[in-house]
Amino acid sequence: MPSYEYKALDVDTGMFGGSSVPVDELNALGADGWEVVAPITENSGQTAGLLLQRER
Repeated sequence: MPSYEYKALDVDTGMFGGSSVPVDELNALGADGWEVVAPITENSGQTAGLLLQRER
């Protein structure tokens, strides 16, 4: 059975509700085997981060 490790990546939500996804950082993490598995949301429903996983 596979074993996984997890990482949380913050997303800059900005002062006026816009969000900025760190695409360059996601590409680098993807090259290291990480994949996004879920958004992490605030109570308002706005995305505040991303949950990533990779197989150990």
